[in-house]
Amino acid sequence: MEFSELIHKRKMTRAFLRDSIPDAVLGRVLDQARRVPTAGNSQGFDFVVLEGDQTSSYWDVTLPKDRRATFRWPNLLDAPVIITVWANPGAYLERYSRSDKRATGLGQGIDMWGTPYWLVDSSFAAMVLQLAAINEGLGVLFFGMFEKASKVAEELGVPAGHLPVGTIALGWPDPSGERPGRSAAEARRPTEGGLDAVVHRGRW
Repeated sequence: MEFSELIHKRKMTRAFLRDSIPDAVLGRVLDQARRVPTAGNSQGFDFVVLEGDQTSSYWDVTLPKDRRATFRWPNLLDAPVIITVWANPGAYLERYSRSDKRATGLGQGIDMWGTPYWLVDSSFAAMVLQLAAINEGLGVLFFGMFEKASKVAEELGVPAGHLPVGTIALGWPDPSGERPGRSAAEARRPTEGGLDAVVHRGRW
């Protein structure tokens, strides 16, 4: 698929078929996602991948069964793969404490970082994962863990100190069950002024 076509095909899928994803396809998607650039090549992100019946451990924590009858997107729970993305600030502190990065002072603590690059880089990985999946013909949905994050971390055995970035549902789209999200009607910037409504050349 041409890159421009891939970008324009990107959308969120909220209804999935239960068909499994072949190991080779899922492996390619994960391998491409891990190759994103990271500050200092710190590579401070991890994926926890749940397949098939394993996905119930995620939904049991985040969407208890007594709430499912009124859930707006019931076919989301049919996604055969759930991937949670976690950022590891400690990897960046360790990397920037080494001799070639020590002068930056960024290894002294997370407060030294004006921009938390563990979240930036993990978000890169999450985005590439979605694009790689769409390139394979899969549907994707990225969503937050929000107040359930600590319970998800406990359920999945995520080590202390790792921060939740988000959850990605993967699977083959089911157009018959698709319902648009509440924000689908929002106009994409720019509605007027072309590219210059978003891009500020020289200064704002």
